[in-house]
Amino acid sequence: MSSVIRKVALVGGSGRLGPYLLKALHSDPAFDVTVITRTNSTATFPEGTKLIKVADGYPDDEIVKAFKGQDAVILSLGYQGGQHHAALAEASKKAGVKRLITGWGGNVANQEAMEIFPIGKKVAEDIKALEAMESPEWSWTAICCGLFFDFCLEVGFFGIDALTKTATIWDDGEQKFSVTARPTIGLAVTKVLAHPKETANRRVYISSFQCSLNEILDGYKTITSSEGWNITKVTSEEMVANATENVKKGENVMYSIGRLGLATAVKPGLQADFAAEGILDNQMLGLETNESSHEIIAKVLKA
Repeated sequence: MSSVIRKVALVGGSGRLGPYLLKALHSDPAFDVTVITRTNSTATFPEGTKLIKVADGYPDDEIVKAFKGQDAVILSLGYQGGQHHAALAEASKKAGVKRLITGWGGNVANQEAMEIFPIGKKVAEDIKALEAMESPEWSWTAICCGLFFDFCLEVGFFGIDALTKTATIWDDGEQKFSVTARPTIGLAVTKVLAHPKETANRRVYISSFQCSLNEILDGYKTITSSEGWNITKVTSEEMVANATENVKKGENVMYSIGRLGLATAVKPGLQADFAAEGILDNQMLGLETNESSHEIIAKVLKA
């Protein structure tokens, strides 16, 4: 069987990550990309994008037909779409697809981190299921990219607000963690597709850079001014306990799940710094990044 991957189907071409994956694929002449979208979706795509529409719920017969003839399928499903992950993976295998690409989380190999963060735990379980599906004709890759750095800045995920000059710093703020900007995630996908043998049936770890909460705060101060900031210090144990309790009670659930997601990056001992752990795959992929936290913070604040 030829290992060359050219025809690529993208499920989830809109949302937080999908447009960046689509742009990277469109920009690389090595790939012929088709977006699989739901019939009732109101998402729009760049002119000339190949589309296949399927019914809501991704019925198996329609999905298998849509996947036929594709070399690879990329799943960018988001939180709500995660329920369809297993069925879509099975459909890709039925359709004769060579490679399934999924993931988009942190270090899913760290058991403590996955127990803290319910969405991460679901991703880890999905990857475990893919391992059981492996065959000579079908393989998978899970991309572990840490937090989406640019998106996290846009929504105030790190607890730092330039307008009010307030920040919440966990522990001493020095814990390093890997993050990736979404354009770099898109580029990394093309690199994975170009290295099918090296990336088969494994987690691939990428990052734009490693940073800490203190470094992010320093970036804000450099751009806005270092004066007048109100800094609140909290402990990761306290934040995890409170957020976990809120999820159990059904109070501020999405915010609390977000805090648990941040905990997997900033709580010590969870192996969130891919470079320090010796698991970073940028070099293997030929993924070169010249980004810095301050540069991306400046872009977001100016926008």
